[in-house]
Amino acid sequence: MSQDQILSIAYFDQIIGPNIFYSSEPLEDVVGAPDLDRILEFNEEEGTFIFAYRKFQTVNHLFYIDSKFARGGKELMMISYMIKTAFFKDGIVDVFKYLDSKGPILEDFAEEIKKINDLTSLLHKKKSVLSEGDVLKYADERLKNAFLEIFNKYFQKLIPKYRVETPIKDKKKIRKIFIIGAPKAGKKTLLKNIEFIQFLNIKNNDLSVRILEVIIENLEILNYNEEKCDFGCKGFNSFDDCIAHAQGIILIFKLSDKKSILDTKDMFQIIEDKYLEDNFEPVPVLIVGNKFRIEEEDKKEFIHKIFKIEKLKEEGRRIRYFPIKILEEDQKVMKSLRWMVKNIL
Repeated sequence: MSQDQILSIAYFDQIIGPNIFYSSEPLEDVVGAPDLDRILEFNEEEGTFIFAYRKFQTVNHLFYIDSKFARGGKELMMISYMIKTAFFKDGIVDVFKYLDSKGPILEDFAEEIKKINDLTSLLHKKKSVLSEGDVLKYADERLKNAFLEIFNKYFQKLIPKYRVETPIKDKKKIRKIFIIGAPKAGKKTLLKNIEFIQFLNIKNNDLSVRILEVIIENLEILNYNEEKCDFGCKGFNSFDDCIAHAQGIILIFKLSDKKSILDTKDMFQIIEDKYLEDNFEPVPVLIVGNKFRIEEEDKKEFIHKIFKIEKLKEEGRRIRYFPIKILEEDQKVMKSLRWMVKNIL
C-alpha cells in the first residue's frame, strides 16, 4: 500500500503516554503525517471525528477496551484513517461527507478489536522495549495473525476503489459561507481572526481546530448596498446569484449597539424574503453577537425575539446564536464554526 492512504492504531500508555500500536506505514517515514500523539494527549471522549491537515485528511475513532491491567479498568485506543489531501479536488461537503461515510467502518473495526484475546496484556509489556512504537511486533504469532487479518479486512473496506476527485468546478457550482452584518460590527475582524487562528494552528500544530483548513476558503463578506437594499458577492453579478450559491450565512452585529442589531436583522429579512420569493433552499444561519467586553450581557432573550429564532427552529430552520468576544474568545469562535459545518453537512 502506498503512503497516499494510511491506517493506524494508537493507544494511550499509562507510563510512556501516546504510542502507536500498529500502522500500515511507519508514520515517521511519511512526510506531513498527522501527529496522532497530540490527538490522544488532548482527547479522551469516545466517538468519531474528522481532522484536516495540510497534507492529509483524517477520520478518527476513539474508543475504550475493558482491561484488568489498566488503571480504571479501561484502555484508550484510537483508529485513524488518513488519506492525502491531493485526493480531494472539491469543497467542504465532498471532503467531509466522504470522510464521514468511513465512520461506521471504523466503529465496526473497533468492535472487532475489542474481541481479540490477550491484546490488552500486550499493551502492558515492558515499556522500555516498546517505547519506539509498533507494539504489534512484540505479539506472538497467534495474536499477530488474528489482528492483521482484521486490520487488512477493514483497510480494504476503507480505501476508495477509484480516485476521490471531481472535475474543476465551474462558476455555477461554487458554494460560499457568507458573512453579513451592520457597518463596523466586526465582519473583517471575524474573518481576519479566523485566518490568524489558522496561522497559529499551523505554527503550533494545535489539532483541535484543524477544521479551519477546510472551510476558510469558503468564507466571504457579502457587500450590502443600502440604496438598492441588496447584496453583492465576488464572481457574481446579481443578488439572486449570490444567495443561490450560499452554503451558510453568518450574521454579525455589535452586541452593545441596538441599532447594529436591528440593522443586521433588516439585512437578514431581505435574505429571508429572497428565499421565499425565489424558492431557494434556506441554509444554516449562525448569529454572532460581537462582545467588546467579556462581562458584557449576552442579551439572549432579546436576540432570540428580534431574530425570531424559536419560531424559525419550529419551522425546521437551522439557526443558532452565539455571543462572542471575537478578538479573544477563540474557542467560542471555533465552537460556532463547528456548528455551522455540522449543519451544512
